[in-house]
Amino acid sequence: MTCTTYTKLQIYGSRDSTGITITDASVATGLATALRTSTAYAGISNGYTMKVSACGGGYEITSSGVTCTCNTGYTVRPCQGGGNWGGLYGTTCTALTQTITLVFT
Repeated sequence: MTCTTYTKLQIYGSRDSTGITITDASVATGLATALRTSTAYAGISNGYTMKVSACGGGYEITSSGVTCTCNTGYTVRPCQGGGNWGGLYGTTCTALTQTITLVFT
């Protein structure tokens, strides 16, 4: 992620090919910046409380509004070992095997 601004974020995957879309440019940019710089961020867009926060030795991005917990929603924890790496459209701990795509534009 090298851009300084983004207009949209999409999270989708093999369990939900539509996924969710964040269209507030300030929230999309804030999330991208937080992931790039390993800092916390929270913002609301399209009815989702999006957060980036430290979790399990890395950072996660979630649409659930609550970080580093086993819940349902759209959560990606790329540096988390074991079965708590995240998931889409269901539980985010011990989730079914799936592909997750995160796109900033």
